[in-house]
Amino acid sequence: MSLESKSKDQPAQTIGIMLIDGFSMMSITTMINPFRSANRELNAEAFKWEFLTLDDQPVTASDGFEAKPTININSTQKFDYFFICSGLKTNPPNRARLNAALQRFAKQSKIFGSLSSGAYMLARAGFLDGKDFTLHWENQTAFIEEFPELPPSSALFVTDGNLWTGSGGLSSMDIALKIIDDAYGVKVANAVGNQYQIDRIRKPNIKQRPFFMAEYETLPPKLRAAVKLMIENLERPLSVTELGDAAGITVRSLERGFKQHLGVSPGKHYRKIRLEKAKQLLWHTNMSILEVSILTGFPSPSYLSRLYRQEFGMLPSDERKRSVSE
Repeated sequence: MSLESKSKDQPAQTIGIMLIDGFSMMSITTMINPFRSANRELNAEAFKWEFLTLDDQPVTASDGFEAKPTININSTQKFDYFFICSGLKTNPPNRARLNAALQRFAKQSKIFGSLSSGAYMLARAGFLDGKDFTLHWENQTAFIEEFPELPPSSALFVTDGNLWTGSGGLSSMDIALKIIDDAYGVKVANAVGNQYQIDRIRKPNIKQRPFFMAEYETLPPKLRAAVKLMIENLERPLSVTELGDAAGITVRSLERGFKQHLGVSPGKHYRKIRLEKAKQLLWHTNMSILEVSILTGFPSPSYLSRLYRQEFGMLPSDERKRSVSE
């Protein structure tokens, strides 16, 4: 039987996506477009998708795009796959109603999960207990603060039984390609991936690149190791001597390498990393500025504020206000 005949003989795979106000538009487009391309490749409606919102009203993505629901939140439709997707707003109102809707759609779906920061909603509704899961690296520190008993994976996406979670961005396309592969085989999945200049289908065990480690990939190995140590030791910063010893490089070589490749001393770069982490915490948690200063290794909020203004041109308190307004 040809793939085209197979696609016309079997029922369409149905995908439901619940959109939370402020959701990540990229997480959605990178998932839906592969299904559209697969339908074209198969010359059939092999995949169908629906959008839902909690109050059946349009919601706005983080980039300002307005999305309208295509079916009612009280729909009894059954889905092959169902995901909840959010963005920077990880604590939407009407939690009881949201939890009830998630419980219902979990029962109405074969595969159930989340995209981007949607794991927050799953955690509050009790879906992540004893499960492997992931969410975007930018949200993981704040997530662990709220749910210390639920450590997230660093993987791009995770499949644990019928619970599937994705970290957002392009990982949504990885999930879509897996769905296509599962239904119609790797040949179709690769053909769809080629439409988007994707040269390989990434597996769930591929790790996210947390923080901004991607920009250090071209550094010599020992300098890269020193930067990794900096990122892993924020609350109690290591001395330059300790960094050199742990990375297997002399202090003189470490300082020379940082000057040559990054243009600053190790100490100044370490401080920049800690300030960047402070910025993340101000944006994605409700921690006080005192708590942020402790977690990023600054001796006091006033010291953090002074350095933060030097680096970013505003006080941490102003950054917090900006994060709430956007």
